Amino acid sequence: MTRPSDKILVEAVFEGEKAAFEELYDRYGPLVRAVCYDTTGNIADAQDLAQDVFMRAFGKIKNLREPDLFARWIVSIARFRCKEWQREKSNMHKKHMALSETYEASIEQSNDGQLQELRVNIRKLPTQERLALHIFYLQENSVEDARRILNLSRSGFYRVLEKARKNLAILLSKESQDVQ
Repeated sequence: MTRPSDKILVEAVFEGEKAAFEELYDRYGPLVRAVCYDTTGNIADAQDLAQDVFMRAFGKIKNLREPDLFARWIVSIARFRCKEWQREKSNMHKKHMALSETYEASIEQSNDGQLQELRVNIRKLPTQERLALHIFYLQENSVEDARRILNLSRSGFYRVLEKARKNLAILLSKESQDVQ
């Protein structure tokens, strides 16, 4: 069975078919969550932001002039929403700095140091490499789904993933050398 193109699904949404939007959500939800996780570093916040992104997209989908570019459009909404989230978080941090510092200290004490180090180093990777790691390892998507989400060929996805692993290993190696 052939999957309908994004253009066909978007046009169906234009005509009021909510099931078509649900299919777009299923298709691009992992990518949007990965973009959001890349900003938040927190699964719960990433899921909340992704949900907000799709709510905004649903409300504005009639403004989409090129339905075949839905993937780019939804990612741009996600990136914009993440920037808003960062501003909101920054403003909240300024207002509640003492409480935030106490909270962050308790999180750092409760987190495993290696996991924190891994997260910090993953954030240092280029965007496509970070997304490949998030989608494939953290969200446990299949290679086929991960390569489709990132719009890469199978071999292209494996190259990005391999590069991400090598770069992460280099970063982790430098961290351990600095500690010694």
